[in-house]
Amino acid sequence: MARWLAWGILAFGVVAACSDPAAKPETAVVTGAPPVTSGGGGGGSDGGTDAGDAGDDGGTCTDLAITGSLIDRTGVPGDPPTSTGGTIVDGSYDLTAYAVYVGVSGVAGPTGITARASIRVGNGKIDEVLELGGTGKTTTTTATRSGYAASGATFAETQLCPATGAGAQLQFTANDPLLILTNLSTKEAFTFTKR
Repeated sequence: MARWLAWGILAFGVVAACSDPAAKPETAVVTGAPPVTSGGGGGGSDGGTDAGDAGDDGGTCTDLAITGSLIDRTGVPGDPPTSTGGTIVDGSYDLTAYAVYVGVSGVAGPTGITARASIRVGNGKIDEVLELGGTGKTTTTTATRSGYAASGATFAETQLCPATGAGAQLQFTANDPLLILTNLSTKEAFTFTKR
């Protein structure tokens, strides 16, 4: 989830319950997740990145298709829960919940923003396809590929495609079949469920 998250999904400003999402969460893809494992709860492993992989798919970033349902972003009172890390299981995931934490005085409920996303995790990379839209919004779709490293509860991405360079640093909780990627800057949390 390079930019979401940059998933988010994958770049973000503090998000109010009724505002547009900044960028997609850096994530996993939500550009698919590579075979990455991190020590259960506390340890982690470096998924590694290889800049040489940036163009190995002919410039399209990924062949991943969105298979998930359209999800409403929901305002949730309070702050994001503390992420716990875990073991990220390789495979394909679909977005099943999208929350923005609006603080104690924020407005709970649907925010008018919608998303559909799928990610694929494997070989230290995450591919993501993210579609953002909503009430009065022009729907946009982005596809990304990122390398990632998971350590403790930190999920650090390095974008490989469409351009190489900086990525997002997210928090994560992995408890097969769920992978929750949280952007503490935007207070958005993306829940992916493994197919």
